Amino acid sequence: MTLQKKVDDINRKIEELKSQQQKIENDIALQIVQLIKAQSGFSLPFGALIGGLLEVIETCKADPLKMEEWHQTGEKFLKSKNRNRNSRRTEQRTQSMAKSA
Repeated sequence: MTLQKKVDDINRKIEELKSQQQKIENDIALQIVQLIKAQSGFSLPFGALIGGLLEVIETCKADPLKMEEWHQTGEKFLKSKNRNRNSRRTEQRTQSMAKSA
């Protein structure tokens, strides 16, 4: 394999990884928007919402303990949300099965 081919392969892999990174970042952004919407965050003044987000980012950079505390709170929220979603799906399946029986 020539050196140029190796460089081309590496560049192709870099582009694939950048594409994957962009997809992940877009997914995260969508989840954040959905959370803000679900918590009626869009009813807040936009400047307050942005200011709060900036405060969170700066606090996380400066205070690892606070970041860990918020991380644990977020994980608990996400787990309960997933449990609720799974419970609703199970309930919907049960109702669907009962209707078709």
